Amino acid sequence: MAENQKNTSQREAKPRNFWGTIQRLVKYMSSLAWWMLLVIIFAAISAVLRAQLPRIMGNITTIVFEGVSKGWQGNGEGYFPIDFEAVTNTVLILVATYVLSAIFRYSQQFITARISQHTVYRLRRDIKAKMGRLPISYFDSHSYGDILSRAINDMDQVAGSLGQSLTQLTTSAVSLVAVLFTMLYLSGSLSFIVLLMIPLNLIVIRWAAPKAQNQFNLRQQALGNLNDFIEEKYSGQTVVKIYNQEKTEAKEFNKRSEELNEASWKAEYYAGLMNPLVGTVKDMIYALIALFGGIGIINGTTTIGVVQSFLQYTNQFSNPFRELANLANTIQMTVAATERVFEVLDEIEMENPKGLEDKNDSSYKVEFEHVQFGYNNNQLLMTDFNLKVKEGEMIAVVGPTGAGKTTLINLLERFYDVSGGAIRYNGRDVRNMSREDLRSKFSMVLQDTWLFNGTIWDNLKYGADENISNDDILNASKAAHVHDFVRSLPDGYQTMLTEDGTNLSQGQRQLITIARAFLQDPDVLILDEATSSVDTRTEVLIQRAMNRLLEGRTSFVVAHRLSTIRDADNIIVMNQGDVIESGNHDELMAQDGFYAQLYNAQFA
Repeated sequence: MAENQKNTSQREAKPRNFWGTIQRLVKYMSSLAWWMLLVIIFAAISAVLRAQLPRIMGNITTIVFEGVSKGWQGNGEGYFPIDFEAVTNTVLILVATYVLSAIFRYSQQFITARISQHTVYRLRRDIKAKMGRLPISYFDSHSYGDILSRAINDMDQVAGSLGQSLTQLTTSAVSLVAVLFTMLYLSGSLSFIVLLMIPLNLIVIRWAAPKAQNQFNLRQQALGNLNDFIEEKYSGQTVVKIYNQEKTEAKEFNKRSEELNEASWKAEYYAGLMNPLVGTVKDMIYALIALFGGIGIINGTTTIGVVQSFLQYTNQFSNPFRELANLANTIQMTVAATERVFEVLDEIEMENPKGLEDKNDSSYKVEFEHVQFGYNNNQLLMTDFNLKVKEGEMIAVVGPTGAGKTTLINLLERFYDVSGGAIRYNGRDVRNMSREDLRSKFSMVLQDTWLFNGTIWDNLKYGADENISNDDILNASKAAHVHDFVRSLPDGYQTMLTEDGTNLSQGQRQLITIARAFLQDPDVLILDEATSSVDTRTEVLIQRAMNRLLEGRTSFVVAHRLSTIRDADNIIVMNQGDVIESGNHDELMAQDGFYAQLYNAQFA
C-alpha cells in the first residue's frame, strides 16, 4: 500500500504543462515588454562584442606570427619584423571591446533584475488577492502547511531564481547566435565541426532535463508535506507530550524528511549530471578543432590566428550549453514552484449567484426561508430550515455536536451560499448583497480567539473604523473589562502579544475579542461558544460584557452552557440540520422535550 501511495505521489508530481507554465510566466512580464526588448538589445550588443574578442586576439597572434615567420632581420642587434604599431592599435581595440561589452552586460543585468522583481511583486500581489477571493471550502480542504508553502516557499524560490534565469537565458541565446555568425565568417569547415556540439548537447539535455523536472516537483511537494507536518505538530505540542507521542511523531518526521531528502538528491543528481556531460562534448570538439586546424595551417588553407580563435570559440559556443546545464536545476525548481503558485491562482473563486427577489416590506431583521444546504451537494444537512428574527431579538441556538449550529453561522456570514431557499437581511436576499457589505453589518465573537503578534492596543482596534478615537477604544475596553487586567501589566496597552496571544489567559483573550465587537458597533452580533473554555469567574465577567454588548442588538448566541441563554427571546433547538423545538426557556422546559433533557443533564 505504501508503494502504491508513493507511485501515486510521483504521478501527481509530474509536471502537467512545463512550457505552458513558462508561457504564462512570460505573460506576467508582458507589461514590461519594452524593457524586455531593451534587455535583448543590450544582450545582443554585449554578445556581439564578446564574440569579436577571440577574432581580435587571433589577429594579434597572426601579426606576431607573420613577423616572426619572416625571420631575424639585420646583423648584430637584429629584430623580428613585427608590426608593433598594428599590435598596439589592435590591443587598444581589444580593451575598448572588453569595456563596452562589460557596460552593456551590466546594464542588461540591472534591467533584468528590475523586471524579475516587478514580476514577483505582481505574483505576490495576485496570490494575496486570490486568497481573499477563495471560498472557505478551499481552506477547509487544504492544509495550512501546504498553503503557506505555496505562498511563501514557492514564491521565495521564484523570487530568488527568476532574475538569474532570465539573465543567463538571454545571454546564452544571443551569444550562440553571435558566435555562430562570427565563426561562419572566419571558416565554414571549422564551423561545421563546432556545430556538431548542438545535437550532442541536445541529446544530453533531452535525456536529463525531464528526469530532473520530475524530481524537483517531487521535492516541492515533499517540502510542502514536511511544512504541513511541522506546523501541525508544533501547534499541538502540548497534546503530543501529554500522550507521550514524541517518538511516534519523530518517526513520522524522519519519514517525511527522508522523502524530501530522496527527491532532493535525485533532482540535484540529474541536474548536475548535465554539466560534466556537456563538458565532455566540448572537449571532444576542442580536440577535433586542434587536429583539423593544425592540418589547415600546414596546408596553408588557414592561419594560426584563426585556429586560435576557433579554440576560444569552442569554449564560447559550449558556455551557453554549460550555463544552461548549470541553470537546469534552477529552471526546474523555478518552474515547479511557479506551477504550484499558478495552481492556487487557478482555483475556483467564490461564486456570486443571484438571489431571490427582495421583500421591501419585511418586518424581520433576519429570515431563513426554506433553506437547503449541504457541504456536499449530494448530501444535504439542511432540507427545509425556517427562522424569522425580529429587530433586537436574542436568538439562542442549542443542540448536540453536529446538529448544524456552526453551519447556521457560516450561512449567515456567507462563508457558504445556500443550495435552495433564501436568507434575508431586512427583507433582502443576502446573495443580492456583496459579502463585504453583508459582513459589515455583523460582528462575531468566537470560541477560538484570534490575536496577532502586536500590541494589545493594535489588537483592540483591528477591523474598526480608521477614524475611531482613542477615547472610543478606551470606553470599549472598559465596557468589556479589558481595562481592568491591562492596568496590571507593566506596559499596559503597549504590551506585545505573542502569536495567538498565548502570553494572556484564555479569558483575557476572549475579553479583547468582545471589546473588538464593541468598537465595530454591529447591527447583528454572533456569539459562538464564547464562554465554553473559561473558568466560572471569568465567565461572569465575559457574560457581563456580552450583556452590555447585546443591549438593543439583534443577536445569535450558540451555546453549550445552557445557563448563559436562559434570558434569550427565542431558543431554537437543532438536530441533524433541522429545528426540532423553539420557544423561550420556560416554554421549552414545560414541553419536557429535547431541550429539557439537555438542560436537566447539565444540572442534574
